[in-house]
Amino acid sequence: MADELQMKLDGLDELKRALAGLPPKIRTRAVRNALKAGARLIQAAARQAAPVLAVPTKTRTPGTVQRRIAVRASKFARQAGDEGVFVGVKPLRGKADTRRYGKASAKNPHDPYYWRFLEFGTKKMPRRPFLDPAVASQGQAAIARFMAEAVPQIEKLNVKEGA
Repeated sequence: MADELQMKLDGLDELKRALAGLPPKIRTRAVRNALKAGARLIQAAARQAAPVLAVPTKTRTPGTVQRRIAVRASKFARQAGDEGVFVGVKPLRGKADTRRYGKASAKNPHDPYYWRFLEFGTKKMPRRPFLDPAVASQGQAAIARFMAEAVPQIEKLNVKEGA
């Protein structure tokens, strides 16, 4: 966990200028969509690197963790007045998940609760990370994708608002 990841972001001034003239609702939508586009690169790399169970058991289905890796909006960033997304393993929660897969439980073969054990390891099991390497390999590409998606979309929205 002591690993550090540093990335350089170019074009931030241009992005801030483009954001300045937009109404908050449009600015939020444009930024969140661009962030999600970049995060999908990391999601794809994480899904490819996620370990898959070779033989199904009564309490585990192959590919459960892989299927549940998702890009979601960050409620903590939103509460702070910012926009943010994160890539992580989505737990079984809510009515739709309960109807489709049943309640979250260690005995439920569709519950990916054990992703933490894979990512961080345990006292008895070495770590087999899939999220950290995905960020390390696709982080720069995700930032580039964000910049490529955000600036043109925001400029387009600025032109529409100005007209």
